[in-house]
Amino acid sequence: MGIVTQGRLTFRTVWGGPSPQAGFIEELGRIKQHLRTVEFSYHFDLFLTVGGEITPVPGPSGLRNPRVSPSRRTVTGEIRISDDEVSAASDPVAFLRQTIHRAVTDLIGRVAARDRAFDADAEQQKIAFLIDEDPAAADRMSP
Repeated sequence: MGIVTQGRLTFRTVWGGPSPQAGFIEELGRIKQHLRTVEFSYHFDLFLTVGGEITPVPGPSGLRNPRVSPSRRTVTGEIRISDDEVSAASDPVAFLRQTIHRAVTDLIGRVAARDRAFDADAEQQKIAFLIDEDPAAADRMSP
């Protein structure tokens, strides 16, 4: 029987300007809060860079520098959010959630390609809230 580990999905965040997109700080806080109790079979350590006035992030938004280490059960990568793409998005918060979801889905696929025992479907369900949940409804339900 293999070693059973409990990993987390965590973000380290860099804002590229003094004024991040409206709602991004709050939404990232909600995402982190939701993930705080979710156990993954690998530890996903992600660096999230959101472009801004001081340090713009050229498009396209998405995953950069993905790395998977089956022996250490870790996954790393950088998710870059382009300030130009966010500005053009009709719903910037939804764009943030969708970009994170796509990047983590990509990483889950990379793990599955290298680890036959990895249950990609189960891990995918753990991040489904990013595209299934309405952030505005979550705000209304918060105390």
